Amino acid sequence: MLENKNILIGITGGIAAYKICNLIRLYKKEGANVRVVVTPNALNFVTKLTLQTLSGNEVYADNFEIKEYKPKHIALTEADIFVIAPASANTIGKIANGICDNLLLSTACAFSKPILIAPAMNENMWKNPFVQKNLVKLKNAGYHIIEPETGFLACGTNGTGRMKEPEEIFEKTVEILSEKQTLKGKKILITAGGTREKIDPVRYITNSSSGKMGLALADRAFDMGAEVTLISTFKADKLYKNIVAQTALEMEKAVKENLAGQDCVIMAAAVSDYRVENVSEQKIKKQGGEVTLRLVENPDILQEICKLSPLCHSVTFPPQGGQRSQALNQRIEQEADREQLSSARSSTPSLTPPPYPLPQGAGECAKPGGTPANSIYLPPPLIIGFCAESENLIENAKTKIRKKGCDYLIANDISRKDIGFNTDENEVYIIDKNLNIKHIEKDTKQNIAKRILEEVFE
Repeated sequence: MLENKNILIGITGGIAAYKICNLIRLYKKEGANVRVVVTPNALNFVTKLTLQTLSGNEVYADNFEIKEYKPKHIALTEADIFVIAPASANTIGKIANGICDNLLLSTACAFSKPILIAPAMNENMWKNPFVQKNLVKLKNAGYHIIEPETGFLACGTNGTGRMKEPEEIFEKTVEILSEKQTLKGKKILITAGGTREKIDPVRYITNSSSGKMGLALADRAFDMGAEVTLISTFKADKLYKNIVAQTALEMEKAVKENLAGQDCVIMAAAVSDYRVENVSEQKIKKQGGEVTLRLVENPDILQEICKLSPLCHSVTFPPQGGQRSQALNQRIEQEADREQLSSARSSTPSLTPPPYPLPQGAGECAKPGGTPANSIYLPPPLIIGFCAESENLIENAKTKIRKKGCDYLIANDISRKDIGFNTDENEVYIIDKNLNIKHIEKDTKQNIAKRILEEVFE
């Protein structure tokens, strides 16, 4: 089950540290290679000798006992997953705020693969608002949290704060490591959030979109191995690239600047249809009577990128020889691989010509003048739009996909209060450009996002 997987366990100072001996045994039994890093206080609860005997490897505790060719916190990051259990309130707070004053924390800061945290602490500590805020920060940054259970605590009371049993931590580890990397090697651009169109320095026009669906898509795509670029109307502290663009014009600019080389573009943001023509540089004072705002139409970013023939761009490079660096050679190889992936994708049934005319220029891959020497041409990315409707959901969505010319449209009903805007759940219909429809029933936005990506990239 975990054959040849490299698991790094981080143990902090807490009575539940003794349970990690059983967790190590479970990992080893399934064929994993286990290494352990501890905080100084952890060794008050479990000994180095015990952990070394069970793991079969050296136990790491000191930043400055360097016996390898790399500093330890960098060498340890080569594991497939970092499981921190038990995780004290102190360690959780320090990780959430980038503090690196021991080896475990330095390793966590440098670790770029999945991190699973199993908190354990007194109930009042668990409920402390600052601890909860730190946990939210970690969740938003892509950390996996396996929350404690209610039971008898070391302080002699019954409450929430008891670390989950090793068997449950083991199962969660297997679940995370079993995530299929079906999007590995793909580059995906995703937009999220409702744009804000300024009226004056303190007022703006916006909509009810929270950006949760776009954020869920970015999270799941990243988990599935994609190189993600999220363009959002809010700052997202994530392990993938995030660009903040608050207005429609800013989002249009950011999308077009980052379009080249993408395998897929998912336009999940709710872009305002209109903006104020003349934004006041000063706050508009109340003077009695009516105020008239002249609105002008915003660009339709989805429709524009569906029409762009330069989506089929070329990568030009110098001839083979001393002028080409190793990094450039790697880039050329990557582009060649991406060209093959895109060619394979373009032959799938979902991308056959639709039964209606596309907007002029949509989906075209012009190669004026033929292929220049030392260039690689890439076909346009898969383009997925979103459609939020309050009535006639399917018919309006079919009309929209004909008009826009995108490959897929995700339609959801915003008239319902239990799904859609500002909720954690959704229910959607996936419509392709041949007007085939796939219904995904109500579920969390994270699960909906995974289903969408699986359907599109199956």
